[in-house]
Amino acid sequence: MNCVELHEVTFGYRDTNVLHQVSLSIQTGQIYALLGPNGAGKSTLQKILRGSLQPRSGQVSVFGVNPWCAPAPWRRRLAWVNDVPAIHSRLSVCETLRFYAGLYGLPASRQPEVIAEAGLQGLENRYVGQLSRGQQQKLAWAKAMLVEAELWLLDEPTNGLDVAAKEEVHGLLGEIRARGRCLLLSTHDMREAQDLADLVGILHEGRLVAQGTPEQLCQQYLQQSLGDPQAQPSLERVYRTVTGRSLYITAEGPPRS
Repeated sequence: MNCVELHEVTFGYRDTNVLHQVSLSIQTGQIYALLGPNGAGKSTLQKILRGSLQPRSGQVSVFGVNPWCAPAPWRRRLAWVNDVPAIHSRLSVCETLRFYAGLYGLPASRQPEVIAEAGLQGLENRYVGQLSRGQQQKLAWAKAMLVEAELWLLDEPTNGLDVAAKEEVHGLLGEIRARGRCLLLSTHDMREAQDLADLVGILHEGRLVAQGTPEQLCQQYLQQSLGDPQAQPSLERVYRTVTGRSLYITAEGPPRS
């Protein structure tokens, strides 16, 4: 079952198009990694799926509903996590989860389970401002787990994390997928996409120029198997072949689109 369907979606501001006729689909239980630098249109696409932006043309369906005019209960089926957690520094971990549970009309009884799933045991009474960057990111994931979202929109959620924190987040992603959830991961980390994604889409200047499994992309554009240790194929090489440029991970870049 496809939980996300986009057909020839175009979006722009004034006379400038940010997305050009993008088509993709994501099935339940899949991680779809959207690759591209800052400014490629990754965040814009996620905002369209959340119902925050209306495309100029094309069709968008999330769980069979147009996000732009979706009813309020539909929004509980989505979770959005980005690289800057939207959490108040003067609340504790428990207070944060209690606040968001109240917004969704959920009982507080799920808090201990969610805290354990996110790896926040022992930090329940610590203020958010006292948490490490990785712990704050875990709390952002715990907020999403509260509502048991079916579609996870992840906008560079591991950006700025150290290796250990990244590995923990990757483990969470695998657990969420194993529960049959649908995940769209926007990233410019080629290794992350290669290791985690069932499907990969390369977004270049607002156009989806290639998509498929990591293996299919290596076969199509490099004529090599991803598992060939001598040839050392990778999504980075695929990206260079498709776009004619390299995709570097940087701490700074142009404003997101």
